[in-house]
Amino acid sequence: AAAVEKMSESVDGVLQELGTAQQVAAGEDSADILALAAYEGRRIGAVSSSVPKIESAVVLMRERGDRLGATGLEMSKLSKDVAWCDRELSMPMDVLSSALLRCGRRTKRLGLELGAAISPFVIQYRMCRYEQMAFADRRSVLKRRTEARSKADGRAAKLMMNQSSMAYPGTLDRMETEAAMYDEMATEVAKEADDVALRLQNEVGRIGALRVKQWDSSMKVIASGFKEACAENAAIWESALEAFKREFPDVNIPEASVS
Repeated sequence: AAAVEKMSESVDGVLQELGTAQQVAAGEDSADILALAAYEGRRIGAVSSSVPKIESAVVLMRERGDRLGATGLEMSKLSKDVAWCDRELSMPMDVLSSALLRCGRRTKRLGLELGAAISPFVIQYRMCRYEQMAFADRRSVLKRRTEARSKADGRAAKLMMNQSSMAYPGTLDRMETEAAMYDEMATEVAKEADDVALRLQNEVGRIGALRVKQWDSSMKVIASGFKEACAENAAIWESALEAFKREFPDVNIPEASVS
């Protein structure tokens, strides 16, 4: 368990560094966005690793309910087949089949309840892809901002060189126009980058607040569902044991020890 936990922390750390490194490589200069990329990279890694396992566990729970029910049904058929020639032998089969059928139905119902309860987890898992796309949009606009500013600075430097060399007035006018145009384009791209950063922060914050609220209530539903199902299944098998004792009072059944 310690090795698995250590490996999980290592993977999360790599994802965190990868998210930050991608933003830095794109020219990210916002400390808030860098911190957000680091945190969300780690969280997305954890969600992407855990939620599919939770979904698989719920599927296994449903399949277990189906298998218990199918086994109970076959046991019931066997009990009826045996009853015509040996009623006493069919009695324990009948008790067992009844318990298996009831336990199967309850386990399958638990699987359905859990499937509905984990919906907020699944939604957040699917949102990870869109959040990664949002960070990719931020990186894309940062690259365009860098390119636009580089072109604008190049035009401005070229204009200054020609001004100092006393170039023809017509040429200077054209270069001034071009320099102003490129500078305006660079300013617009920079404004777009700021808008993208603001939307990214707001949306991540909104999803985070929703996650805290929904996951908390979902965990309570899951815990309550498990508690209720375990209690009912325990009652089913205790009832089956009591029925078996009534039918076969001479059989010595050892008491289960609770450690």
